Amino acid sequence: MIAAAALAWGGAVFLGLFTRDSTAGLVMAFGMGMLVTCALSSSLAFIIAARHWLLLVAALSLVSVVAAIALGWTPVESLAKVLFATSAGLWMSLLLTSIGQVVIIAVLIVFVDFYSVFLGPTHRMVESGSAWVDYLTIKLPVFGAPGVSQLGTSDIVFFSLFIGVSITYALRRSATALALTASFVATMVVGVSLGMGVPALPLLSVFFLLGNADLLYERFLREPEDH
Repeated sequence: MIAAAALAWGGAVFLGLFTRDSTAGLVMAFGMGMLVTCALSSSLAFIIAARHWLLLVAALSLVSVVAAIALGWTPVESLAKVLFATSAGLWMSLLLTSIGQVVIIAVLIVFVDFYSVFLGPTHRMVESGSAWVDYLTIKLPVFGAPGVSQLGTSDIVFFSLFIGVSITYALRRSATALALTASFVATMVVGVSLGMGVPALPLLSVFFLLGNADLLYERFLREPEDH
């Protein structure tokens, strides 16, 4: 479903339905790469069946990232980062043993990401122009407009963590993937409108919790019985 949305989005960009200089045009240009990245990460969710072998996948992906950076292979670097983030996020989801832990993580990352982007390490790296900004982000393809679009590797880690949780706890798997993708698009719209970088994890958490609130509550009530 995310792939279908990406195709429709790409068609609108290709047909030039939005002017490149408008806010809508920039959102369409930058959003295509984000949709493709989310579709790729979501489609890899089946590897959660590998369970703790996911650590090996993450390690090999990280080696590929380092090699791609050294060789200047940007597309390979981005793909390897997506695989690393996806496998790491899915593995982390397996470590969560209760719905209570899931909710706590979802709430905590809202405050942590706000702090990091506006006051903490992310803010300092961006202000100083540190090369670590490029190392820790995924370069997204931009269609139909000049510019560079980036998504934090940690954003895909938590995207995949929530996908993994939706699988492990039998939540709304497809709806969750769509909601999480929509949260990234909404964050991008806010960022483009304000002309500044904004944290992606707050809306990611909110969309995950709202999209699965009833099931999370139901699973939470059943946990004492399950144990």
